[in-house]
Amino acid sequence: MNRILIAVGIFILVFTTSLWAFFPFGPFVESTVSKSAKNMGMRIKYDGADSGIFSTTLKDVQLNGREIGDFTLRHTPMTIFTRSMKVSVKGIYNAEAEISEDLMEFDVTTSGRALDFIKEPVSLNGNVRIQGKIDIKGDSSRIKAQADKMLLETPLGEMTFENVSADIESAKSRVTINSIKSDDRNELNMKGTIRLKRLHMPDSEVALNGSIKLAGQRKSLSINGKIDNLHPVLN
Repeated sequence: MNRILIAVGIFILVFTTSLWAFFPFGPFVESTVSKSAKNMGMRIKYDGADSGIFSTTLKDVQLNGREIGDFTLRHTPMTIFTRSMKVSVKGIYNAEAEISEDLMEFDVTTSGRALDFIKEPVSLNGNVRIQGKIDIKGDSSRIKAQADKMLLETPLGEMTFENVSADIESAKSRVTINSIKSDDRNELNMKGTIRLKRLHMPDSEVALNGSIKLAGQRKSLSINGKIDNLHPVLN
């Protein structure tokens, strides 16, 4: 009996190891990533996939035509059942994330230069960090962002805001800006909405209202228009 149990145990071990070793993780990963991108209303392209037992790398990934970098997705035997993976991104954007067909949690760092689709009168300088959770199935998200410096062209000239933070949530194509604040003498404080155009981000419509402190006096500020054609008004 003991020999039978040992033989069965060895068989199960060999079978499981063989299943893991020969499971087509590459096509499985590509299918999961493709479905996730589609559910988020985004287009994904990459130059090829390099797959092994423990990881799959998608090379030169582009989202909606924008270069991102190399995606490395780490998997284990349990990935077959959980259908979720940890992801590392190296390139213009550096990120750590956990992704499944329904949910994505992420922590991204990049530079303001990488966000060049945001045109004047707004530009970001220095480091930018974005953290959040996206409910892919429910098409909603909650995001917090930080930037070292933001430059804004106003009717009175260019203004600089430092240590800028934002609290953002979305539901389908509507993005709600709960707050955008700066921790500096200008004391930027704004909120508003963005109507998102996922397939062409520059066409997203922005409506923000709030205030800044200028020469010690509080002034009202509004920013409206498309992301690539914003119009700030200072009163």
